[in-house]
Amino acid sequence: MNVQFSGDAIHGAAAVPAAGRAPERCLFLLTPSKEECGVESFARLLVSALQTAYPDDGYALLAVSGRWRDLPFIFRKIARADQVVFSLPLVAWKNMLLIPLTILLFARMVRCQVNVYMAEWTALHWLRRLALAPFVLLSRTIIVVSPFISNEIASNRWLLGAAAKCRLVPNAPTVRRPREQCITERVQRVRKAAMHCDVVIGSFGAIYRGKAATALLDVCEHLRSRGVRALILFVGGFIKSLDGYEQQFWSKAAEYGIEDQVIVTGYISSEAELYTLFEEVGAFLFLFPEGLTARRSSVIHTLQSDRPVVVTAPRSMAEFAHHKGFAALIEAGALSFIADHADLRAISDQLLAVATQGRRATPALDGDAWWSATTAATRAALLQR
Repeated sequence: MNVQFSGDAIHGAAAVPAAGRAPERCLFLLTPSKEECGVESFARLLVSALQTAYPDDGYALLAVSGRWRDLPFIFRKIARADQVVFSLPLVAWKNMLLIPLTILLFARMVRCQVNVYMAEWTALHWLRRLALAPFVLLSRTIIVVSPFISNEIASNRWLLGAAAKCRLVPNAPTVRRPREQCITERVQRVRKAAMHCDVVIGSFGAIYRGKAATALLDVCEHLRSRGVRALILFVGGFIKSLDGYEQQFWSKAAEYGIEDQVIVTGYISSEAELYTLFEEVGAFLFLFPEGLTARRSSVIHTLQSDRPVVVTAPRSMAEFAHHKGFAALIEAGALSFIADHADLRAISDQLLAVATQGRRATPALDGDAWWSATTAATRAALLQR
């Protein structure tokens, strides 16, 4: 999704070196996709923000295609750079496994310092972790947005010395609520379905096992047993995985007989349509098994709506010690927390209570300030010796 923040601080377009810009000394490598994922969006916005804030440092974006014939060009770029940053996990990783690994080995061979931005670890399938292990092991710095991720990396005994290489940076929004709305056929379909329901439960972002999306089906079935008809709106789509989670999800919905109460929108490319869909939600619900962590961009983005957000409570506020913006929102009561291991009745009661309250006063989320903190922390992590 492309987005522009006020003050010309951040731009969603791909980073292109401007005339007179410093030589490209630090290259952020990513694997582009037709449907831009959060990792790719974050990398593009981060590079653009770094270029704006630190124009003399030589930050640049380098897209890695799946074509072997492009390698000479990529090698020349890396040979002239001081550092490379791989944005992980890789998109289309099964098709793009050998080329990024070849680039990694070349960077090491020409003594270009290797860094990685790691968005997930344990939540990835073990085959994906195996494929990404060389990047982690051969990196100088591992940039993460959550202590939860750094702790996962530290607890892996096969990633020797990886814990000491982790550096925390604040997470920042890759989309922002626009002023205008966008009424699409998809929005109309959701509105029609909502007319026959008592409450609309919202979720946002990629759907995969680590987000426990099937737990929302349990809530929907529990509400039905209490005479409450709920519509669950998943704004996003399933990621391609090896664990068969999408099939398990729909099998569970069929078992409960609630297929007509579940809508999965698929990828949304427009911020205007995205936040128009958010308007149809009574309350957002996130039941993260590990509790809320600083890496959850889905929560950050729904907090920019005026709808209540119910989420499993963080296990410790130390998770947000590095992120003043997120911590301030939590302290201001922007989120409605539910206890870890709360039963379905408790979850449903809290959800219904906040949903009936309607719109909420949203504490200001200063996107520019969040990105300023992210770029400063990233630069510090890359400059550390």
